Amino acid sequence: MGAFLFFLSLVYGVAVRLRSRVYACGLLRSKKLPLQVVSIGNLTVGGTGKTPVVIQIAGLLQKHGRKPLVLSRGYGRADASRAVIVSDGASSIMDARSGGDEPALIALRLPGVPVVAGSDRYRAGMFAIGRLRPDVIVLDDGFQHLRLSRDRNILLIDASDPFGNRKLFPAGILREPIEAMQRADVVLLTRADSAGDLDSLKRTISAHTPARIFTARHAPRSLVNVASGEERPLASLRGTPVVAFSGIARPDSLVSLLKDLGAEIRAMAGYPDHYQYTKADLAGLVQRAGEHGAAMLVTTEKDGVRLRDMAPEGIWALRIDLEVLESQAWEEVVLSGL
Repeated sequence: MGAFLFFLSLVYGVAVRLRSRVYACGLLRSKKLPLQVVSIGNLTVGGTGKTPVVIQIAGLLQKHGRKPLVLSRGYGRADASRAVIVSDGASSIMDARSGGDEPALIALRLPGVPVVAGSDRYRAGMFAIGRLRPDVIVLDDGFQHLRLSRDRNILLIDASDPFGNRKLFPAGILREPIEAMQRADVVLLTRADSAGDLDSLKRTISAHTPARIFTARHAPRSLVNVASGEERPLASLRGTPVVAFSGIARPDSLVSLLKDLGAEIRAMAGYPDHYQYTKADLAGLVQRAGEHGAAMLVTTEKDGVRLRDMAPEGIWALRIDLEVLESQAWEEVVLSGL
């Protein structure tokens, strides 16, 4: 199986490199929206923490008087082919099944910021500009979406596992070869507090791109009741027996955070990324919590938005914010020229 996956990764690599060169030499041209576009993306398959970065950047633009709109593909949507307004920034938010879990979470966390989902980001962007009148676009997961031109490419790299085994998908976690970093204007190292050798990683990145490098960590802020929106302080986790569950790319990250906050993990249930929960799943989780003597069921915010419509009792989501260590310089770089 390993040899077969490696063969597939070689074929995939040829296709990825060819596509990149076709755009680089102008045989295919990126389409440009009539507004500035800030792209946030990564080199690897899932798990670098894009959503907190999108929320932080769009919130920063909003705070400084801009009218940002978040443009996302919306993985896991019932109909990914059409562009939809997940939130117009004023009225109710579309559910995760119709709008995608990440766009729904972004909309929930950013009142006043419209969010649009569509697989063709140029067409979705033109639709959004015509209907919602933003003055800047924040492109979620856009590093590989070469069809759309961008004014700033912000590349996220997970410092705790930056490149996996350095092999391309499906033999490894890389979406593109490491040299694709040269397209980045800014590099943000997420989970920098969990890095093995941060200085060595920075040297590796600098060998491939002159982009300025920033460091960040994901900082838990509170617990949020999925059904009611009630918030509890993180201190309520200390010494509390918990059953954790999630359907994200890196479910171990939730367990690690909960342990750091003092929770006593009695059991962990993992589901596929972007999993759509059923009432039977919830009943099974409640039963499991009872069997393990757990006082809390805790999940991620992204999972929480998929559960909201079922208004489940007693399920809490761990709210996480992005904390850039070089905060002042980061704000200056993000806002400059926009």
